[in-house]
Amino acid sequence: MRELVDTVFADARIRQAFRYISDHEPDIEADQIRLTQIPAPPFGEGDRARQFHIELTNLGLEPITDSIGNVIAAYNGWGRNPIVIGAHLDTVFPAATELRLERRGRALFLPGISDNGAGIVALLWALRAAKAASIQFRRSVVAVGNVGEEGEGNLRGIRHLFKDPPWIGRECEFVAVDGAGLQRITHQALGSRRFRVRMTGPGGHSWADFGRPNPVQTLAAAIHIFTGAGVRRPGSSFNFGVFRGGISVNAIPREAMMEIDLRSIAPKNLEEMEQRLRRAVEEAARGAGLECRTEVMGERPSGSTASASGIVQAALEVTRRFGTEPQPDIGSTDANIPISLGLPAIAIGGGGNSGNVHTPEEWFDSSQRDQGIQRLLALIAVLAGLE
Repeated sequence: MRELVDTVFADARIRQAFRYISDHEPDIEADQIRLTQIPAPPFGEGDRARQFHIELTNLGLEPITDSIGNVIAAYNGWGRNPIVIGAHLDTVFPAATELRLERRGRALFLPGISDNGAGIVALLWALRAAKAASIQFRRSVVAVGNVGEEGEGNLRGIRHLFKDPPWIGRECEFVAVDGAGLQRITHQALGSRRFRVRMTGPGGHSWADFGRPNPVQTLAAAIHIFTGAGVRRPGSSFNFGVFRGGISVNAIPREAMMEIDLRSIAPKNLEEMEQRLRRAVEEAARGAGLECRTEVMGERPSGSTASASGIVQAALEVTRRFGTEPQPDIGSTDANIPISLGLPAIAIGGGGNSGNVHTPEEWFDSSQRDQGIQRLLALIAVLAGLE
């Protein structure tokens, strides 16, 4: 692997592309801001997808938009066993979120500026630099701006892509570019299951009907039962992320709802947490005399790409060439889907630094961003080979 990486880094076209990336940081930042300020909540990515289509067209590619909304383009034809580079277009933020940029020193504060504004521009500018340096690859390289990675999107874009891939056959090597950073190489897929629990009752007046079962209190009781049941396990997590109910401070709610995220690297632990959650909810509802319904919102499969595989070894070695010691990682990304299908897949960051991701205070700092895009291009060149 080292010799192969040496060959790529010694290539004059690669060095030219690296310079191109470093010289265009102001343009990369401008693109990142412009694309991030196009709202793209799950199931509402259309406007950003159309702009991504335009960006690929401007690179001289011929993108297509599939039936679910993914934007896909081949850099050099639709051959067998391509290198597929994906960057999800959606964010966690609702369509009404104010997307106002604030600068604080080098940091850009803007919801979605890192996840996944950083990933989208890394993909676009890696291809743009390759075009500028007249780089040709031996294997087909396919770029994907996919929908539905976040939240209730449930990886729907990548699920659809691998059900009906536009390239020949199903085989490929897949790299998801997700967020910022240079060290992270996610090759273990963190499994997750997400649930919506809804409780309903008669409701009533807070004074006149005091004593009637209260769906909000009963959901709170279910949380107490669940969290007190010894569910904490290494490599597992749970989060009660959304809680809604009631219409007034002096009215007993007729309905209340909560949404829960369960995660684990071990399928057995994930199954155990689900069963504990269901038992806790049923026990609380039965004790209060309320109707209850639990529905699955989404499920992400677990699995791993072997550390010794070519794609992981290439990512590790390429990252080291930038003076950074890579960190093999566990995460829940678009790479979960190809990993679960037995295909070699990883997720990496697009460079730079970030914080407060998935909050209105999300920020991105472009320090070493050029190295993140250069790493992506070098990784593509190592995996695909240079003509």
